[in-house]
Order: sequence, then structure tokens, then C-alpha cells
Amino acid sequence: MVNTSPINHKELLNDPEICFPHNSLRGGQAELVKDIKDTLHNGEKILAHAPTGLGKTASALSIAVPLAKKLKKKVFFLTNRHTQHKIVIETLQEMQEKSGELIIVSDIIGKKGMCSQEVAKLFGSDFNEFCRSTVEKGNCSYYSKVKGKKGITVDAEYLIAKIRAAKPMHTEELQLAAKREGMCSYEIAIELAKKADVIVGDYYYLFNPIVRQNILKKLDLVLEDIILVVDEGHNLHNRITEMQSAKLSQNVLKYAAQEAQKNGAENLANVLLDIQAKFANLKRLDGKMQEAKVSEDDFTAIVKTSIDYEQLIEDLDSVADELRANQKKSFCGSIAEFLRKWVGKNKGFARIFRETQGKIGKYKELEYTCLDPSLASSEIFSELHSAVIMSGTLTPLSMYADLLGIKSAVKKKYWSPFPTENRRCIVVPKTSTKYTSRTDSMYTEMGKLISEYSRVIPGNLAVFFPSYYMRDQVARKILTLKKILQEERSMDKEAKEVFLKEFHSYKDKGAVLLGVTGANFAEGIDFPGDLLQGVVVVGIPLARPDLKTKETIAYYDIKFGKGWDYAYTYPAINKCIQSAGRCIRSETDRGVIIYLDERFVWPKYFDCLPREGLIVKREPEEMISQFFSVNQDK
Repeated sequence: MVNTSPINHKELLNDPEICFPHNSLRGGQAELVKDIKDTLHNGEKILAHAPTGLGKTASALSIAVPLAKKLKKKVFFLTNRHTQHKIVIETLQEMQEKSGELIIVSDIIGKKGMCSQEVAKLFGSDFNEFCRSTVEKGNCSYYSKVKGKKGITVDAEYLIAKIRAAKPMHTEELQLAAKREGMCSYEIAIELAKKADVIVGDYYYLFNPIVRQNILKKLDLVLEDIILVVDEGHNLHNRITEMQSAKLSQNVLKYAAQEAQKNGAENLANVLLDIQAKFANLKRLDGKMQEAKVSEDDFTAIVKTSIDYEQLIEDLDSVADELRANQKKSFCGSIAEFLRKWVGKNKGFARIFRETQGKIGKYKELEYTCLDPSLASSEIFSELHSAVIMSGTLTPLSMYADLLGIKSAVKKKYWSPFPTENRRCIVVPKTSTKYTSRTDSMYTEMGKLISEYSRVIPGNLAVFFPSYYMRDQVARKILTLKKILQEERSMDKEAKEVFLKEFHSYKDKGAVLLGVTGANFAEGIDFPGDLLQGVVVVGIPLARPDLKTKETIAYYDIKFGKGWDYAYTYPAINKCIQSAGRCIRSETDRGVIIYLDERFVWPKYFDCLPREGLIVKREPEEMISQFFSVNQDK
């Protein structure tokens, strides 16, 4: 249980069981630190809704690391953001410098991302199989310099000892150090992890069953040996469902047949073409969405008319192995992976056949989709020593506990440490993105309002829409002297960096970023200082009422009695809150957040919004002008 007695900041900072990296605690942070200490020391779990600026990373690590050292456990700090790795490493460096006590850290990203081979064209299981095959055949010099027939090489041991003795090292630094010696940085990181106090990595290191099994075996660990810290915890349940799901399309079957033929597997190519021909008529599709539920047997029966199911997997793997050995992506390998998942569990999963619109036309697709992430995570959380699941948008806390299958946990909401006078949060109920309201006149009104907000908000403004289609409709209606920058649907890391650099360059003149809620720039991107003065969240990005959404609602209704809330309302509102959070990222940032849609005042949505300073105003322009006028005078 969390202790509710008054908190003495000085006692916390001088507590020998806390290694806090700074000389003072922020407003509200002492409560978070105290709660995390009580929870972890009692071997429990805590779900913490802690807004940006509260210092979640330092709070969690300052408790978890000393406790792990004392109990001979390991801290797993898992995050889905590469940028967060640097923050974690910098925090650990500060902790080590302040305490004078060595903290051994292994910062690991995906094996492919750490590979020195030319593997850009390989993805997922293709890379994993290529790596395994290359190592087994003795064709990877990087691996051979780390591991020989008798175990770790002398040179590798020397490098690992040097890294252990140094300050905590970011994965990029570790990769450079390993590459200079011609060694595999992933294997160096794994060897380092065996004696590490902290392992920093992605969610899949514990929540992908195959990866978890491998990593625990390599490190000689069981889950009870782990103190877990989950950053951006609101993303975890979605990532778990993605890991458990799989898709197969007509196109992949066609490309796999061509692949098999090119590699001399004529019989396999004919089998795949036969399956492809029958695939299109797997199930009659009715209705606007053009999709239908199917059973496991609906598809396996098609396969079995051509070949034994297990034999097909074996034949596909054989072709895939040859291609991966030459560092090529394998469609055959992708199908083999799908076939293995397709015959998995029924409860908590749905099998859906649909017609999908692609870049070059429509095609049929089969999906085995996970509806219940707790089927994979509940047992993990029950066996861990203790855990912190934290995020700035982890509400309602009970929903995330349910979705992750955490039976018993402390659930706590913390308030933002930022001064309320530094921001204006305004609901403007003048337009609607409801399907029945999506008319040209409504788009014109949205454009008019956004144009006006762009005029009264100085500097950069970000506007987030529920979809690219709506963004494009409204964009044509916006009239502003500021530069308009529109994000693209698919942007790689470099494209995002170039885009942000240009956006930042307009901070004095002002630019308007037109993006999409839940997409490239609505989460995980910081705009500190005066890089962003305002955010407009247009509408509520409710999930499409497709079969997957309906199945999820029905499943959660049966299991929790909250299907619409868990699968529809809360996820959409949390995306809005994430988008709005781009504006205020530090205690000195100032800005305006506008929620533009009449539905934001409906109780079921309004009650989910952060209430600090939230007001409803149909004509906020004068208030906004006064807010920035006062700020300029300060």
C-alpha cells in the first residue's frame, strides 16, 4: 500500500535507498518518488498517470536501481521510443556521477539495428533467419570475434570490461566501440547485460514470447529477477496485440509464388498459385466495409486441398532460408510465419477476411488479430518482482490495468507541475467531425476558425485532424500568411527530421503544421520553448466502425462490461490528449491548446480531458490575444 503521510523532500533526497540524480525535487515529484519506493519495496506494481515534466524517468530509476543492486535483481527499462533511450542513459550517468557508485547498463535496440552487415532490405523474421543462418555457417566475422568455439574471445572480454568500467553508454556509442574492433555490437550488448544492473530496450524484449524466451535464457534469468519500468505505458497494450497478430494478402501469395519459381521450387510455386486462386473466394463479402468473420478451418481447408499444412510451412521455410542467406527479403518466409500464427488461440482473437484498398488497387486480405493483450501480459506481470507502468496519458488507470491483466496494483494520478497560468486549454464547440456533419460548408467553417487561430497565436501552430482525408479537405480552406507544412502518410526517420527542422526554422515568422492525431508528430515529438505556441485538435479520432472494432467492443463488453469505453471512447480521447501535449513540455513553456468539436463538451468526452484550467468558450480569439499580449510583456 502507498503511504499517504506528509512527504519530507529533504528526507527523500538523503534516503540511502534512493539515488536521485538532482539536488531538488520538482513540484509533485516527491509524491511520485515516495509512491514508487513504497510500491517496489513491497514487491508490487504501480500504474502512474504522471504528466510531462514531473520527472518520471528519474523518479523510477532512482528507486529501482538501488533496489535491484540490493536484491541482486535487474531493472528492465522498456520504451517504444529510441529518443527515450538517451534520456534514460543520461539519467543513469547523472546517478552514477552523484553517487560515485558504478551502474552497469546495457542499452539494446533491435538486433537488426545493431547489425554491421548490409541488411537494409531485410525485415522482421527475414533478418532473424539470415542472422541465424550466417552465424551457424561461420560466415559472420563480427560474431566470430565475440564468440569462439570455447566461448567469449579474449578481445571481446577486454572490450566488455572497458565498457563496464566506463560511464553508462548509449547504444550508438556501444555500436561504434564494437565496430572499431570488428565485433558484433548486439552480442557485446548481450554479454554486457549478463552483469548489468539496468537493461534498456523495446517492449518486445519481455512481451514478445519468442524474444523473451531467448533473452531470459541468454541472461540466465526468470521473471522474478526483474524490476520492470514501462515508459509510455499507454502504448503497451497496442504493441502487444500487434506482436500477436498477423496478415496475409493475395499479393503476398503471388509474390511468394514468383519467388519460389525463381528459386527452382516449381511445385511450391504451383501450390501457392492454387491457394491464391481460391483465396479470393474464401468468403462472400457483404456490406459497405467489405469484410467478414472466418474460422480457422475456412482457410486451412483451402490449403489442405493442395498440400499438407505442416508440409507447406516446411517448404516455405526451405525457400526462405536460401533467400535470407543472400540477404534478401522472403515472401515465402512471411507466409510461413502467418501460417504458424493462424492456427493459434481462438479466445481473445478474431479471424477476418476483407477487401482492402492499396496503392495500386483493391486486394483481398486475411487477418488473425489479437483482441486481448492480457492473454500475453497477465502472466508476465504476475511473475515479475515489481513494476512501474507510467505515462502522461494513462487514464483511466483501471482500463490499463484491465487491458494488461494486472490483477493487483497501486493506481495513482498525479497533477501537472507546470503553472496553469502558462497555458490556456479551451474547448470550442462550434464545429463537428461527425460523419453526418462532414460537408463542404463544415470544412469551410473549420478552415475559417483555424485561419483565425493562426492569426491570434504568434509563432508556430500545430493542427491535428482525425484523418488525412479530412486534413486535406480543410487545408484548402485555410487562409494564413504563415507557411503551411503538411505531414505525409509515410515518413521515415530522416524525412521527419527534415520536416521538423524546416518547421522549427519558422518559429519567429510562424508556420502551421497540418498533421493527423496518432500519426507522425502527434506523439513522441517535443517542441520545447518557443518552437510551438499553440495546438488545435480538430475532432475526435474515433475508430472506424469496422469488424475488428466491433469484435473488440463485443469482447470487452463480455469480459469487462465496458466495450464501448475501452475499445472506442477512451483510445480516441487519449490520442487527442497526446496531440495536445505537444505544446507544453516544460515549466517555462507557454501556449494555447484548443479542442475544436462540439462533441468535446459531451460529458463522456469532456470528463476524460485534463481539467486543469480547462474552459469552454465559443469565441476564444480575444482571450488568446490577451494571453500572448500579457506573456510578451513579462
